[in-house]
Amino acid sequence: MKVKTFDNGLVVKHRKSAIIFENEQGKKEREDKFLYEFTKDGFKEFVDYIEEAANESWSNVVPKEAHSLGSDYAEYYDRKYDANGDLYIKENGILIIAPYWSVDTLYQFNKPKIQSFIYDLRKKLI
Repeated sequence: MKVKTFDNGLVVKHRKSAIIFENEQGKKEREDKFLYEFTKDGFKEFVDYIEEAANESWSNVVPKEAHSLGSDYAEYYDRKYDANGDLYIKENGILIIAPYWSVDTLYQFNKPKIQSFIYDLRKKLI
């Protein structure tokens, strides 16, 4: 698994068929809101890294607008903790509301969700 830690404490891990967001300082069970802000250049670096990680994790990644709940990254269900999480793109950052009982993973992407996430990240860069 490849790992990159950004200056703001966001940890991005990726392997075949998964990209995972974690917090550098870990996560307490009931802690749920994590805001990661970037400088303008830092946000561009984040977007570039996400695209690179996606292309290493899956073949034929094509950024596209979400047209179903399965491809919309806004909500994430973590089977391990039987809880939902949410992800929002802010001006120069992201806000993650992690699954309530999780002690590690803030968010995990599948291919359709990463494609819509990249699509929306690119729109923010314009």
